[in-house]
Parts: sequence; C-alpha cells; structure tokens
Amino acid sequence: MIQPRILTTDDGSQTLESPISGDTYHSVRGAVGESMHIYIREGFSSLPLSHIRILEIGFGSGLNAWLTARAASEQNRTVYYETIERYPIDLQTASQLEYAQDPLFVELHRASWNCPVTINDRFVLKKRELSLEDCRFDTTFDLIYFDAFAPDTQPELWTTTIFRRLYEALSDGGVLVTYSAKGSVKEHLRSAGFTVKRRPGALGKHHMVRATKNSEPTNE
Repeated sequence: MIQPRILTTDDGSQTLESPISGDTYHSVRGAVGESMHIYIREGFSSLPLSHIRILEIGFGSGLNAWLTARAASEQNRTVYYETIERYPIDLQTASQLEYAQDPLFVELHRASWNCPVTINDRFVLKKRELSLEDCRFDTTFDLIYFDAFAPDTQPELWTTTIFRRLYEALSDGGVLVTYSAKGSVKEHLRSAGFTVKRRPGALGKHHMVRATKNSEPTNE
C-alpha cells in the first residue's frame, strides 16, 4: 500500500499525487469534472446496455469506480467492474478524501482484493492487485477505462502490445476511452486494431480518445 498526498483541484474536488512518480491521479483542473466527462459521459452513459462489463486500468483513488456505481443506480443498470492496480492506496488515505462521506465510496475501498465482491444489487467489483503487463483476463468487457499515468510517465503501458491485449479482451463493438489524445497513443491504438475517434476533451483540454473494436475506420 502507498500513501499519496491529497490535493484539491480547480473545481474543488480532490485528487491524489503519487509518491512514486509525482503525477496526479486526475486533472488538476478538476478531478470529478474530468472523470465525469471522459469515463461516465463518453464511456458508461454512451453504451445502451442494461448490464455492462467494465475494465478499469488504474483503480487509484477509486473515483471512477464510485462515479460509475452511482451512475448505475441512477440509470437503473447493473455493472460488473474489474479494475487493475499495481500500487493500491492505503485505506487511511482513502478515508480522508471528501468522497468518503458517502459510505459507498468507503465500501469500494474496503472490498477485498483479487475476488469479486457484491457492493450492492447493481454493482459487483473485482479489484486485482498486479501490473497490467502481468494481467490475463478470463472474461470479455464492453468498456475499458484506460486511466494509467501519462504516456511520458508510464510509456510501457501505452504500447501496441498492451492495446492489442485490451482489444482482444473487448467484445465486438466494445469501447476504450482515455484522456490522452497524443499522436503516438492513437497510432498504437490503430496498430492494435481499434478504430480511433477524437472527442472533445475535459475542462478545456482539446481532445480525448474514444476507440472502438470492429467499427468503420476514421482518419482522426
């Protein structure tokens, strides 16, 4: 377990700063604003499925999982949520985040690792403590939240090899969303087989990426 530093972002919501890389877990312009735009609106809410299987790369602060669990209840949908984290944060740090005022957020962090846990009747969580490079999947997913640290910080995770493995883990028509629209990221996604589309970025950022398995190609 690691103990990141808690920071307040420009929209008033909190994020964490990694003691290993020095990177923040979310945009300093707004943690909740970024997550809602990229992962909930462009990801979760965009797929017309009553039951959705999600893979998250980087559990981090648990913010994306918490927002998804809340959205599942609001939208009357069920979710199987699998997430990979090499360096889990300690429970004490998680409990000091403002989101811990919601018992649901605390429950996500208290859930056991490496096994499925039923959080409520709409959300099943499986947290896996390992590196993405070592991970293998025994199911397929409809949606991937790719929320690793930036390509300059973790270049080994933003490669064609990694994206091809994720492509194979997606169902046909499945979607990967990520905050990075860097040219090399789009190139690696295309090389892995994805159809890549730029979408408006969060909080003033020009673009993000929405990549789809087995759809018509674009030139974006």
